[in-house]
Amino acid sequence: MSKPYSLSIALLHYPMYDKEYKVVVTSVTNLDIHDIARLSRTYSLSDFWVVTPVKAQQEMIERILSYWNSDAGKAYNPHRAEALSLVRIAESLDAVSSELQKRYGRPPKLVATDARPYPNMVDYEFVRNLVKDEEPVVLILGTGHGIAYEVIQRMDYFLAPIRPKADYNHLSVRSAASILVDRIIGDGL
Repeated sequence: MSKPYSLSIALLHYPMYDKEYKVVVTSVTNLDIHDIARLSRTYSLSDFWVVTPVKAQQEMIERILSYWNSDAGKAYNPHRAEALSLVRIAESLDAVSSELQKRYGRPPKLVATDARPYPNMVDYEFVRNLVKDEEPVVLILGTGHGIAYEVIQRMDYFLAPIRPKADYNHLSVRSAASILVDRIIGDGL
């Protein structure tokens, strides 16, 4: 594997909004784990963090990873095991930031997306340059009906929306992650 970029993805499951804008924990899905791990490996990202405070969900993720890292899982699909080796489990965004600060010796830049404009909104080239300069960057992705404001206000930057003028803006998190990472990394830095 080539040297990974300093970009990682964190898929948050708490604190998220539901459709009534109540703060909830969303469900971890097997499909998100597999697909975003494959994206992360394809684009040489450093990690894919699945963030949930729910112990039962953490245990489910561990079981998935354990199977694909077993001899049977590796024999069935060695590429899957390789991609899933990038998956990390964290109970909070603070835990992700802490681990990356230990690794890099400085806190990571937290970057999210939102359909609303923010004063700290940046374009993809800005984030690409952070990664090129080996700044640790975490691309924060939400589930449910969006990331709760208590987390949003902690972001260092916001990427411009994927389709700001579209009349329909409901991509799956897997699709959005792929588009965002491709716009940041492209064919390589």
